[in-house]
Amino acid sequence: MTREDEIMAGYLLKGGKMLSTSCPSCGCPLFEVKGKTLCVVCAEGKGEKGSEKTGSSDRGYVMPASQESPLANPSSTHLEKTLEETLIGLCARISEEKDPRCVAALMEAISLGIDGLKTLRSR
Repeated sequence: MTREDEIMAGYLLKGGKMLSTSCPSCGCPLFEVKGKTLCVVCAEGKGEKGSEKTGSSDRGYVMPASQESPLANPSSTHLEKTLEETLIGLCARISEEKDPRCVAALMEAISLGIDGLKTLRSR
């Protein structure tokens, strides 16, 4: 399991939501944590590089609302397809994962994804 996966799994276990958009800096999925959209991998990396605590403006990549607009209202079928592809990818990762805690985090993410897919399809 890569360091990025461990960071993301930790945030999933803490209740963060993995989003379908990715960080323009590192390519990892963005997360919604405590109402803010940010890249948890970049946030952790900046926290390790600086010897002192950084301000909230330095905590990872936060996507401005203007940049979110291309995916803010995509078609329902596009969202469904993207979510299905993400769920398939998560299932593939589970089959390769050795750590039971990470498997549990991935299974929780899949469960949330399935709930989201059901919600999209019921519209």
